[in-house]
Amino acid sequence: MYGPIGPDFWEPENAITAKSVMAQLSEISGDVTVRISSGGGDVYEGIDIMNALKGYDGEVTVIVESLAASAASFIAVGGADRVLMRESSELMIHRAWTFTDGNADDVRKTLEDLERQDSKLARIYAGKAGGEVQDWLDAMSAETWYTAEEAVAAGLADGIVAEKSSAPAPSASLAKRRFKFANRAAAPPPPVTRSESGDMTSKPSDGQIGDKMSILNQLAKELGKTPEDVQNALSGFFNETVQVNTEVEISYPEGTQVVPTGKATITPVGDVPTGLSFALGEVAEGWSAEVAEDTGVITVTAPNSEPGEQVSLTVTVQSGEGEPTELTTGVMVKAAADDEGEPTSVEPAAPGTPGELGGDTVSLDSETYAELKAAAQFGWKAMEKDKESKLVAEVDGWVKDGRISASRRAKAVAAMKRDPQTARDLYGSNPKGTIPRAELGYGVDDTADGEPDIPTREDLYKRAEERRATHK
Repeated sequence: MYGPIGPDFWEPENAITAKSVMAQLSEISGDVTVRISSGGGDVYEGIDIMNALKGYDGEVTVIVESLAASAASFIAVGGADRVLMRESSELMIHRAWTFTDGNADDVRKTLEDLERQDSKLARIYAGKAGGEVQDWLDAMSAETWYTAEEAVAAGLADGIVAEKSSAPAPSASLAKRRFKFANRAAAPPPPVTRSESGDMTSKPSDGQIGDKMSILNQLAKELGKTPEDVQNALSGFFNETVQVNTEVEISYPEGTQVVPTGKATITPVGDVPTGLSFALGEVAEGWSAEVAEDTGVITVTAPNSEPGEQVSLTVTVQSGEGEPTELTTGVMVKAAADDEGEPTSVEPAAPGTPGELGGDTVSLDSETYAELKAAAQFGWKAMEKDKESKLVAEVDGWVKDGRISASRRAKAVAAMKRDPQTARDLYGSNPKGTIPRAELGYGVDDTADGEPDIPTREDLYKRAEERRATHK
């Protein structure tokens, strides 16, 4: 990666994009070496490239040939399994920056965006080198430059490789344009993220005298080794992973019983530590079961089968990369009631004896009791629904008999639900036929020939005179 990260106005022909990096990675397999000489560039493009390297299947080794500054620094630190520095190479970290315009709200939004980017980048450096995020934010604020030895001492790089060939470095004018300092020589000594001797905090200290790592050089001199050999040995020591194994006793209770179509919960016996994972094996046909992956609690539902049917459940327990362990538990279907349909009772040894049941007392397990209670509630609802249907049918009978009109039906039904007897006295006591349900009669034409006589105008005048004379 020799050039700016992301689209660049000054060097468009050398721009390095995430798309080009991912295309190259897709064409190769196995371990890969990435050589970097870049002054940085776009933050988002850099994060894309870093994640592409981090997600690569093989081991990724980044060699900083000349300069890994700004975005190029976190690509190397966050994307590689190993970061190596050429003897004369440098690495620089600083806070994100941008150009903006707009009103106060726009500027505040830009400031929040920059601070979010800074925290994200500081966590990348802390993830590789250790130390507190705030300490790395302080180093970024100072625009800290590291020589190869200083980058290794700070934990940002894993080692130094000898010079083989000179890589093209970004021009001095371009570096000055982008950064506070042109290079490491123009910048102050950086702090190294290593705890001082006897200090339990993680506050960085320089650990430097001039441009030399005095402690490392002194140790190498006493051991008769080169500083690089001592550094590599110490890196292997501090990066070594220690695995501690401990035995935990976990089992499941036997003899769990469940009624037909009932559900049971089986909890492991013993404390279940964090880090274990539970997986359930095959379940017999008709049964259904599941296990909580982190707690091991089994929930099993029985089929509608005869009492006595049993099933064995196998649970595999896995702890990290250790060997898996299989645990088993059995579940049996029990009868919800005896042959006469009465709940199973417990005969007491003697009535009134403490701890025993009386002769008229029935003992039920909680699951059976819950099922009987649910059945009773269902029966009660069915009874209430049947009762309401009969009341409505009685009101419909009143309408059919002509005791009330159809428009009164809704009021009569509501009255029946409130007080049936009062509704019967008010509506049902009306005689049948109070409201006609059929025609009571019809008119007929009594003229001889069936044709009505149509009065003439003279007849109408005559009738009018007769009526006036009658009413005088």
